[in-house]
Amino acid sequence: MIFPLLLIQSKTERSNMKALELAKELKCPFYKNLALLPLSEKGSEKGSKKQLDQKLERISSANSVNISELAKTFSSSPKEYLPWLIECCNTHELSKTLFFLVLLESLVMLKMDVGQFYTIFDSCFPILKNEWEKLESLGISAEQSGKRIVDVDCEGNLDVDCKGTIDVDCKGILNDLLDTDIKDLNAEILACLFWRLLKAFIAIAPADLSPDMKEKWLSTLQDLFLFTCHSKDAFSKHLKYLFMKCKNPLSRIMLKLLTEEGVPDTVQIETLRSLSHICSQLDESSTLQLLENFPSILVPLSSDNQNIRLAAMSCIEELSPLWSRISKNGKSGVSLHFLGEMLFLIMQQKKMILSDKNILASFFTSLLSSSSESLLVQQAIGKRFNESTKKDILNFMLDHALGLPAHSKLKILSLIKGAGSKLMSSGVESLLNDLLENRRQHYLKDGKLCPKLSQSEVDILCLLLEICTKANSSDEARDFGKFIVEALRLNGAEETTVLEPCMTILRNLSSSIYGSMKPETQELIFRNLLILYRCPNGGIQNSSRDTVLRISLNCSIVEKILDPIVDPNTCSVASAHGKKQKRSVKNQDRNQCDDATQGRENPLLFLSAFLDVLLMKKDIVNRTSLVGPLFKLLRLTFENEEWMLKAHKASSGSSQSVSDFTAHIQQTLLLTLEDICVSIGNDIAHKNVGHKYDLQLLVDHACSSDDVVTSNYAFSLITALVKIVPDEVCARTSDILTTMGKSTVTQLDSQSQRVFEGLISAIIPCWLSRTNDNDTDKLLQIFVEVLPQVAEHRGLSIIQHILRTLGEAESLGSLLFLLFQSLISRQSELSLLNKQWEYEFAVLLSEQYSCTIWLRSLILVLKKIGTSIQDKFKQMQVAMQFVADKLRDPEISYKLQLKEDMHDIQNMVGELMEQVVYHLQLVNSNKKHSLKENIRAVLRTLTKGLPPSTYFNVIKELINHGDSDMKKKALGLLSETVKDLGTGAKLKKKGSVSSIRSSWQQLDEVSLKSYKKLCSSINKLLDDAQEDISSTSLELAAVSALEVLANRFPSHDEVYSKCLKSVCKRICSDNSALSSHCLRATGALVNALGPKALEELPSLMKCVLEKFPAETNKTVDSAIGSSSSVDSLFMSVLLTLEAVVNKLAGFLNPYLTRILQLVVLHPLSFSSSDPKLKLKADVVRKLITEKIPVRLLLQPVLDMYPKSIGLGESSVSVVFEMLGNLVSSMDRASISVYHAKVFGLCLEALDLRHQNLDSIQNIDVVEQNVINVVVTLTMKLTGSTFRLLLIKTIEWSDSNVEGDESAPGKSDSRAISFYSLVNKLAESQTSLFVPYFKDLLDGCVRGLDDAGETKTALTQKKKKAKLNDTTTDKDGALSIQVWHRRALILSALHKCFLYDSGSSKLLDYSEFEDLRKALVSQLVVDPPVSLKNHPNVPSVEEVDDSLVACIGQMAVTAGSDLFWKPLNHEVLMQTRSEKIRARVLGLRIVKYLVEKLKEEYLVLLPETIRFLDEVLEDSELPVKSLAQDIVREIETMSGESIRQYL
Repeated sequence: MIFPLLLIQSKTERSNMKALELAKELKCPFYKNLALLPLSEKGSEKGSKKQLDQKLERISSANSVNISELAKTFSSSPKEYLPWLIECCNTHELSKTLFFLVLLESLVMLKMDVGQFYTIFDSCFPILKNEWEKLESLGISAEQSGKRIVDVDCEGNLDVDCKGTIDVDCKGILNDLLDTDIKDLNAEILACLFWRLLKAFIAIAPADLSPDMKEKWLSTLQDLFLFTCHSKDAFSKHLKYLFMKCKNPLSRIMLKLLTEEGVPDTVQIETLRSLSHICSQLDESSTLQLLENFPSILVPLSSDNQNIRLAAMSCIEELSPLWSRISKNGKSGVSLHFLGEMLFLIMQQKKMILSDKNILASFFTSLLSSSSESLLVQQAIGKRFNESTKKDILNFMLDHALGLPAHSKLKILSLIKGAGSKLMSSGVESLLNDLLENRRQHYLKDGKLCPKLSQSEVDILCLLLEICTKANSSDEARDFGKFIVEALRLNGAEETTVLEPCMTILRNLSSSIYGSMKPETQELIFRNLLILYRCPNGGIQNSSRDTVLRISLNCSIVEKILDPIVDPNTCSVASAHGKKQKRSVKNQDRNQCDDATQGRENPLLFLSAFLDVLLMKKDIVNRTSLVGPLFKLLRLTFENEEWMLKAHKASSGSSQSVSDFTAHIQQTLLLTLEDICVSIGNDIAHKNVGHKYDLQLLVDHACSSDDVVTSNYAFSLITALVKIVPDEVCARTSDILTTMGKSTVTQLDSQSQRVFEGLISAIIPCWLSRTNDNDTDKLLQIFVEVLPQVAEHRGLSIIQHILRTLGEAESLGSLLFLLFQSLISRQSELSLLNKQWEYEFAVLLSEQYSCTIWLRSLILVLKKIGTSIQDKFKQMQVAMQFVADKLRDPEISYKLQLKEDMHDIQNMVGELMEQVVYHLQLVNSNKKHSLKENIRAVLRTLTKGLPPSTYFNVIKELINHGDSDMKKKALGLLSETVKDLGTGAKLKKKGSVSSIRSSWQQLDEVSLKSYKKLCSSINKLLDDAQEDISSTSLELAAVSALEVLANRFPSHDEVYSKCLKSVCKRICSDNSALSSHCLRATGALVNALGPKALEELPSLMKCVLEKFPAETNKTVDSAIGSSSSVDSLFMSVLLTLEAVVNKLAGFLNPYLTRILQLVVLHPLSFSSSDPKLKLKADVVRKLITEKIPVRLLLQPVLDMYPKSIGLGESSVSVVFEMLGNLVSSMDRASISVYHAKVFGLCLEALDLRHQNLDSIQNIDVVEQNVINVVVTLTMKLTGSTFRLLLIKTIEWSDSNVEGDESAPGKSDSRAISFYSLVNKLAESQTSLFVPYFKDLLDGCVRGLDDAGETKTALTQKKKKAKLNDTTTDKDGALSIQVWHRRALILSALHKCFLYDSGSSKLLDYSEFEDLRKALVSQLVVDPPVSLKNHPNVPSVEEVDDSLVACIGQMAVTAGSDLFWKPLNHEVLMQTRSEKIRARVLGLRIVKYLVEKLKEEYLVLLPETIRFLDEVLEDSELPVKSLAQDIVREIETMSGESIRQYL
């Protein structure tokens, strides 16, 4: 903010002085030499005028001194201070004034070299220029701004009188500071600054500069010139000085400005005037250079601005004397010998050129061309020069133009374009090629490799392309062809830059030029025209159509395009183009061949355009030669859908569908061919092309298209062919009539009617000569094809009449078959069949006949389908759907119920079912799963509509069929049908079908008779079966059918007994699958027969109990992979045993042991690998315990125990599961008799842990099942009996201690088993078991203190030996067995205390104390080290939970503070233990007591607080956290804070 105040002003003198003082104090190097002015006395501003002038003089002098000092400081280091001064300019307007003055003074002081100059110029000139433009926009006075600038003499020096002007001027400026507007003052200073900069710039002229600095110097000169020209009024002296010092380089700059685009008109005018001014002052070299650049002056001379043209003409007038001077000196050169004459001619046309800008182009057209038709310019001008001189003039103009910018280049080329193709020199051709390449690279490719074309370049490109279309000779036309081809490329681009060159070619391409080009080029041009014919741009499309009509096409060109399209080796239109192009264009540049059309055409649009052109251009020479290729193309469109789809896919931008494109192409082809045929007429010379007409194609596909127009065009073409190839038309009369009937019967529009009438009139004689064909199917086929177009009622009457004539029973089936074939031929996907007209018509037609006729027709249809080759399964699908629908007709059931035509209907139904089963066999062999379900549905429908008796008879007939496969299918069908019958709850329907279905639920006498015959047939089939593979599969089907029948129709009839006997014979078959099915069938038959199956029981049980174990063991031993068959066989055995036990349980006593061995001891009976097998075995074992009396079953079950031990824990568990089921089913009498045996076995089994057998891997599972049996048994015992057994168990658990002192670990095993039992008893009996716990307390105390440290009163009452077993392992911690035993004791005690809710408590004081010590001692016991390796043993967490709950619940149960205080004290003492586990457990017990006792615990609180105070200081976080929880709990319970006591 100080800088602008350094410039002293009268009104702010005091502030300025303060600012100067402050600047001095800042000790800034830039301010150090500032001079201070004494302050004026107060009131001096009101003094006399003399005093005021003196004051102003003093201020001006002070400012001058300070500016000089600042300038000196700045001059010493301009690079250092310049950025800061520039920044200061933005703070205040006076900052700019002071900066300008300092800079102005510095420019005088500095002796600048090039570097110093450009340092100041590059930094200051933009700022000064910008500031000037601002002032200029505010309206400064040119006279005011330039009054300080002195004149220059002719040499560019200052006048003599002006020496020291800068001092005077600067002082004058400072004087003006006091009374001049700051804006005007800054303008004056800026004008002086620009003058000083100009002088400094001239001083570093490029004589001794490097090339780079010369180039920069010229650029700076151009900037200064443009700036001074822009403000000529203010800088006229500057401009004059510039001309005097730099006229030669300025002349080159001026010429450059004349040819650059975007130069303002005022600058161009001033440049031309300046150039005119300095022309006479140039040296000879510069003058000659100016004359050589004469074409540059033609650029402004052709400008739209008349003032510019006037200035340019003035310049040319100045050039004429220069030419005269140069030519006299003999330095004009041979190349410019024509220039003087040309300048004279231009000046001669001055008025016209100035009045009309187009005159100059006409002038050069007349000047350079041999003939001119211009009315604006004299024709004699062209005769002033000979052809050689004209060529020199043209080359002179072109050579200069090619070096100019695009804008000027366009101007000059536009002036001389009247020379025509003479312009196409090598340089111009290179220019044209470059422009086309840039256009291609930037707009027609994705890469954008080249810069975008400017509008001037686009105009040049269009101008040169227009010249190419006006070639004067065939050679020139051939040369220009590549440019025309490239210009026609669009590639879908829509930019004007791409479209304009293309439009230029389309507007100017003539037939003569096209015909003069090479055939390959003509082909490429024609291809591009076809592409443009379907261009989205309307202007391009119309122009391309006009161009195609304008040029003359040769048939060979058309064939070259058409042949690859119809080539069978090509898959699409696009690939055909690319392939053909590579063959044909051999002499052109390879890139052009590859890129001329490849990848740009939309294939279908290209083809469509091609055919439209063929139809439109009727003047193609030898047009008839196209007939063959056109018919090939027509065949492609009709038959090769893939070809059309690929072409449509390649046409990515197409909005039309494939069908629309196909229809358009077909119609155009047909119209073109018809037009050619009509043009041939009766011309015999052209009838030799008849063999090329593909009449069969027209006949086959006249109706294939859904498009009516296409069909009409095809028939019109056939009509036209009658005159050309009548014999071929007659040979295909039948086909034509068929096609005609299908296509035109229902087409009622006038055009279709005319086509139909014309065709009939042409071919009727052929038809009349060929009516002897009696082939029924062909005759019916004709009418089937006509049916879709005929009204339904009329078609039905026609078909009925035909069938009546041919025989309804025989011909209806053929007609149905043809209808189904028609449906399949139309529908690739057979969905919604009942909506298709063929299907609907078939249903409507069959309804006109009785079931005896249409059943036979259905059989005939299925037979025809069976022998059919094509679309067999599709036909089968349609036929099965139709059969299913017809079988729903209640007529069959109604007639069968009335027994009307019953024998015939049964025979036909049998035949029908035989055919359906035959088709099912075909479907299975071909794996048609969906069709298989349809056929099965037909069979189900057929079954639902038949009474049981009829169905059984039909199946019996099928079983008696000679084909074994048919027998198997019939048996399989029987099995499926009987399975699918369902229960009576599903048969709630009305009508005859419901009555038929209900008849299946309860067979009547007739049905039972038929059923027995069917079973007898199946049994006979089993008896007659041979021992081979096919017979085995048949036996399997028969046995499976018997199983299903026996399950569905249980009966005691003797036929089942016979079947059971036959089946039992095969149980022992070597074939495991057959044996398995026989076992299942046996089970079903036993269930059906009940006691009547007793006769076969011995043989059945012999196979099952003797042969089966041997077979399964043999299978298991021989092959591991056959385990699935063994499982299946064993499942069948279990099913059979289930049926036998269920129905014949009373007769199984002789076989009980072996049955139990099978279901208990066999590995598969308890294997976990197959859950279903184990579940079924469980069901059988449970059924055995339910059905067989205890007196018979108990001992065999008990006998299984010793054998099961060697088989592992699963077998033992199964034994005790059965024993548990038996015990649960015993009544009181049985319990009193057998409880001792059961308990003895259980006690023996509980000793398995003690025995530690290798076969028992998981003793816990076995022990759990044994304990469950004991618990179940005890629940049925009296109290006294239970006490005796409990005492016996206690003695058993302790007997090991006294009897086997050498094995101390075994006592723990028995104890573990014992206390596991105690836990279960406590859980099951709850409070009932608490009194019996008195007998256990002593053992519990001893079990918790094995070292004998606790001696209680209980131990004194009973003499027991001390435990001598090892209670610790090698690490000093408890052993696993002792840990497990103690965990079970703690759990048992907890449950006892939990259920001790009676009035008489379990524990007295002494017992409580003994137990308390034993329990509290467990807090410091370390767990076993290897505990994690024993997952079945309770974990530390579980034991800790049990211990806390046990001690806590014992206290709660005691119910007195007499018991609580010692317990609480001893527990609290554990919080001082060194073991963290003991401290945590102690606190958990305290927390338990607080939570359970609640307010009652307050009695114990004083003692507890002392211990809590210690524990709260514990270093272990878990301990401290527990203590805090207890404190919070106590505070919550008591309602006051206890922290004050801590």
